Amino acid sequence: MTTVDGWLGRIHDDPGDISVAVDDGQGHTVERRAADQQPLASAVKVVPLAAYARAVAAGTLDPNERISVSEWERWWFPGTDGSAHEHARARLPGDTVTLDQMVSAMIRESDNSVADYLRDRLGDRALVDAAEAGGWHDFRPPSLLGNVIRLLDPGVGDVWAAARRYATDSEYRAAMRSKPGPSSYQDLAAWADTTHTGSAQQLAAMHRAIATGDFGPGADIARAQLEWRPAPNGFVAMGFKGGSLPGVLTDAFYLRRADGTVATAVLLDRHMSETTYATALKSYSWQKLLLRAMAEPDMLHRLACAV
Repeated sequence: MTTVDGWLGRIHDDPGDISVAVDDGQGHTVERRAADQQPLASAVKVVPLAAYARAVAAGTLDPNERISVSEWERWWFPGTDGSAHEHARARLPGDTVTLDQMVSAMIRESDNSVADYLRDRLGDRALVDAAEAGGWHDFRPPSLLGNVIRLLDPGVGDVWAAARRYATDSEYRAAMRSKPGPSSYQDLAAWADTTHTGSAQQLAAMHRAIATGDFGPGADIARAQLEWRPAPNGFVAMGFKGGSLPGVLTDAFYLRRADGTVATAVLLDRHMSETTYATALKSYSWQKLLLRAMAEPDMLHRLACAV
């Protein structure tokens, strides 16, 4: 799990749990189970980002609006996001942040609370329409906060209602935060397998539409958030958003070339053993594989052999 070759072997050996969709933007594609639904973890955040971008482009949201940290943190569940919120706050100190800075925390540090904040503020229709504009049909808005609440209280039926109650009812919020959660990896992985899903094709469509501009108004705003790290040599920009939950790894990339062509790559992995999952997170070698498959014909051919 710490080398590109190791990931090629894993992809070959686990056809039932790993979905792949790679398009080099020059007429060559590799896919396996690309239409199948799998847990997405934080890779799904490209959709609330897209909805935000459309709202800014339409003038219904001001990216420079100041948001109090206390308002932001009504949607935060401490200890459930891998310290993403704490890392975001270290980068964005102070009592207020701009709305655009909040959204950057959702993409860069993968702060979960921002996704639910945007869903509450924009409404489900805005998310569904944004997904549709990106080629992701029949999108169902998730609640990352609601998923956590359901983990702690399996009797919760409507996770979005529970999330909104958590954000508005301080007593309920305190009660949820005091609940002990499962400690075993097996229990956490079983829960992760029941969280929101999507396909490699759907994620790839969103990223490609944003990268090419086919998404429509707001594509440039979304790109500005996704392209926060430098691109590899030979490309003008790189956008990406991935995620992880116990037993689940997800990633979606795009690379833009100076000639206007766009490469995309998505990998979705599930049902990972505790050892495999922990080892993979030490090196992020699957990301190296995806980037090389988009840029190097030989690596794309090797991936085609693996699938």
